[in-house]
Amino acid sequence: MTARILLVLAILFIIGFSLIPRTAYALLGSELLPNPWILKASQNAQERYQLIDPNALKGKTALRLRYNLHGTCLLGGDASALIIDQPFGKSWRYVSVSNYGRNCLDGEQTVDIPLSNFQGLDLSKPVGTFHIRIWYNKPYNIEIKSSVVYNPQTDIVQEPSGFGRLLDKIVQPKTITINSPSPSIAVILTKFISPTLIIRPSPVFTVTLTPTPSLTPTPVAVPSLITPTLPRLISNRASWSIQSVSSMKETKDRICNQRNSDFIKGWVNQAVELGVNFISIETPYENPNCGNAIKYTADWIGAIRDRSLKVWHRHMPLGFEGIYGVSKNKSIDYLRLMSDYIKTNKSLFAEGDIFTPIPEPQNGGIAGVTYCAQSICQFQSAAQFNQWLRDAMDSAEAAFGEIGLGGKIKIGYFGFDGFVAWGDNNPDWHGILEDKTVLKMGNITIDHYPEIVGDTMANDLNELETRYPNFPIIIGEWGTISGGNVVAQVLSSMQAARRPSVVGFNYWHLGPGGNEALITEQFTHNLQYDQVQKFYKYANSL
Repeated sequence: MTARILLVLAILFIIGFSLIPRTAYALLGSELLPNPWILKASQNAQERYQLIDPNALKGKTALRLRYNLHGTCLLGGDASALIIDQPFGKSWRYVSVSNYGRNCLDGEQTVDIPLSNFQGLDLSKPVGTFHIRIWYNKPYNIEIKSSVVYNPQTDIVQEPSGFGRLLDKIVQPKTITINSPSPSIAVILTKFISPTLIIRPSPVFTVTLTPTPSLTPTPVAVPSLITPTLPRLISNRASWSIQSVSSMKETKDRICNQRNSDFIKGWVNQAVELGVNFISIETPYENPNCGNAIKYTADWIGAIRDRSLKVWHRHMPLGFEGIYGVSKNKSIDYLRLMSDYIKTNKSLFAEGDIFTPIPEPQNGGIAGVTYCAQSICQFQSAAQFNQWLRDAMDSAEAAFGEIGLGGKIKIGYFGFDGFVAWGDNNPDWHGILEDKTVLKMGNITIDHYPEIVGDTMANDLNELETRYPNFPIIIGEWGTISGGNVVAQVLSSMQAARRPSVVGFNYWHLGPGGNEALITEQFTHNLQYDQVQKFYKYANSL
């Protein structure tokens, strides 16, 4: 008995060693749920919704669902529907969870669902909400703990040690079960020298031992009742899928007085400690007379990439609002300027980055809608403003396509004020964003500081959700700019943003300088640093 097992283990080790790949696999599986779903009722229907990135399914082929029915026997059809909206808010593309895993089981289980099983779902097109509907005529309690979309050919779904990291020479585990008179032994083949032996009742591949063991046993596939559970890619310690901090005071405001590389690295290290996965870079597209903005941008992005973070590009033209001594000018083709910048500086961009063509474009002035500084309006009407937003996204996408990043950069995320987005503080106004603009953006990003007008984040987000129900929201800028009890402000506003509709948060700014700064010149922490860190890094303790 012992000799036969040792012989098979030796064979399996040789097979496993030969399967070690020579390439690196990225941790690209995407968790769709920032928090688990609990569906509990005495009877009838319960539903849960999560707004997701419109491009979340591109390049993915499967959905890994981790859940616990707690003994509920799911019904078929839309009584246990797992749903992806496409087009947004119009059509359900769904599968019935009852068709997967072990129905009526009281215990956690994980299943892989091919995305092709969602009838009518086009993986190349944007999606809207991800949600579930359960209907049952008896009391039930169902937990949906994780939902990861991934591509088994390229992705490894497990907890990463850092965002965007690569794992060299990793092979996804293959399980082989050996039947013998003693309990079956499952061998997990990995890159490690010593295979791990575990007892597992659910075989995936079966090798039958004969009196004369064959050196080339033939695996025979049999159904697995329970797919092995793997850790979630995104930890439930995070509050949002996009967690960013702004560098504006150290990038846009310092082109003429640039920091050295040691300071930049130290600053980025403080951002990493805060718990971000993005850093927003705000620098001009052109070089002002006093300094090289493009080189300074590259210095910052290099330090950010070294810490495996993504970049939120929030660059701006000098003449759009009139900064660094350049006169405001409405005759410049700013979309051409933006496009040329992308194509000329392709090394600044990487897959997964966010790109905002011009942040807060309404500040350029919309005739009849917003204030026009220097009496120059970059937009002559709300309609022209909306058309420009859509054209800007198209121009950026075309430019990224020319440098090999087509469909790989998140574009838009403009950063509107409440007045433009939903008519904040004006009961006779409902904002100026056209439906086709909102749908093209795929989210509404607001740069919003309600405390300075005596309002609250909770109230304003409620108003925005009323204007645009079931649509993703991103806080493009917020910080404690009004001073006062900054700790209480963080707890109030950031907690108000921890809701299903809000999928991203960019704190303005890390510092140093100002009431909102989280760090000092010496990289010590101001009062609100620890509170912001809790939302980014330790949300499960809130």
